[in-house]
Amino acid sequence: MPVKFNVQWPTNATKDARYWVHDGVYHCRTFDTDGAFEVGNQTKPRTEQRFLPDYKSGEIQYQVMELAPTNENGYCIFQIHTGNAQSREYGATAFMLFWFSKDGGSVHDYSGRELAANLGGKWFQLNVDQDVDNQNLKVWINKELVWTQKTKDARDFYFKDGVYVQKHDPTHQMDVDITDIRMWVRRGKAE
Repeated sequence: MPVKFNVQWPTNATKDARYWVHDGVYHCRTFDTDGAFEVGNQTKPRTEQRFLPDYKSGEIQYQVMELAPTNENGYCIFQIHTGNAQSREYGATAFMLFWFSKDGGSVHDYSGRELAANLGGKWFQLNVDQDVDNQNLKVWINKELVWTQKTKDARDFYFKDGVYVQKHDPTHQMDVDITDIRMWVRRGKAE
């Protein structure tokens, strides 16, 4: 499917100071002192790609090559967000992946479990597959299945990637490079 997204960046910076594309590589940067992505928003700073459209049924798979620095810490690099109309009922996110400097650069799930280590400063492949109809989620890092779970009953989701500051001892500067973005969709029963 064609990949479409909007970019969100902090209100205290210009877009090109926090997000740029060079030779097919999307670069997201955020500082822990940045503002939210909208005036009046109370969430932590972020520079993210918000994928379109929302999906409501079927199965969707996201695949990218990703690179994050070993010495940066405490930010979300990927999330499955509940659609705006359902976020109050089901919570804002169904799933998140966090980046930590621990263990040579590592990816952790929402609960804090380490899914892969020694990734800092190296390109790694990330695949996330969500089957909305059967409420299944699977995550692969470098083609190794590292996570499976049941997802929420919500029927409206979207993917986001980039840098989203978290409360887990974030460094002052946080960066991620993303390339080779691909998405596949299997249409759902209701479509």
